[in-house]
Amino acid sequence: MPTLTELLRRADAARAALIERLAAEDTNCYRLFHGSVEGMPGLAIDRYGEQILAQTFHKPLTDAELEEIRAHYREALPELALVYNDRSDANSRVSNTLSLAEQAVAQQDVAIRENGVAFHYQARHKGQDPWLFLDLRAARRRVMQLAEGKSVLNLFAYTCGVGVAAAKAGASFVLNVDFAESSLSVGRANAKLNLLASRPRCLHSDVFAAVRQLSGIGQPERVRGKKMPPFPKLEPRQFDLVFLDPPRYSKSPFGVVDRWLPRRAGCWFVAIMLQKWMATPGWKV
Repeated sequence: MPTLTELLRRADAARAALIERLAAEDTNCYRLFHGSVEGMPGLAIDRYGEQILAQTFHKPLTDAELEEIRAHYREALPELALVYNDRSDANSRVSNTLSLAEQAVAQQDVAIRENGVAFHYQARHKGQDPWLFLDLRAARRRVMQLAEGKSVLNLFAYTCGVGVAAAKAGASFVLNVDFAESSLSVGRANAKLNLLASRPRCLHSDVFAAVRQLSGIGQPERVRGKKMPPFPKLEPRQFDLVFLDPPRYSKSPFGVVDRWLPRRAGCWFVAIMLQKWMATPGWKV
């Protein structure tokens, strides 16, 4: 059975050509080790610019395993600091404590780059997930290929990575919609890191309430006799490019997202509204 160090070395070798291509694209954030398919399920190790983030999702690393990882990257990437987040508890929250020196590194605001677009990154912040999901890189690249001169609607926007990438590529108008103001605040900061011809708009709203209004259906203030939470009022509008990256499951007074049951879930309803009412000729999702 290979040691953890041997697994990490194999992963480095398998990625060597890819990392060269990513560097040529002005990208310095990517997965270094994907344990689920590379020999240690539950362990993910990512590069985010000047830092390495190791995360565990099934069980914590032992002290010996963590030191083995640190020793490997001290040799392979000596200029990068490593932060370890254990997220193996049921709620996936970061549970391990860091020394004061490690905490200072984890809370640094680091500028990272992907496809020439700059983003903010912190290994530890008030939320639980990294501010940029690296597995969406190909999708952001595709949006950049399509976005020039287009109006773009970015739903479930999180920190607006897709919206900022679209604006960087020359989109004429970008609207990012997310229910979490804390995520949108990072998105606004991401936009300020980049030289953009048009500034993306960030809308703090439940996606269902926003889409019903943008589609022209309208969002009632009372549903089945119950008063709905406050929501921003919007005029109907069509878009050339619509991007959806919903969570696996989410429930609010306005609707339910459940990607395991697509025909019963809100995403199905959103897709129908997009197709029938919100799309310009030649639109893309």
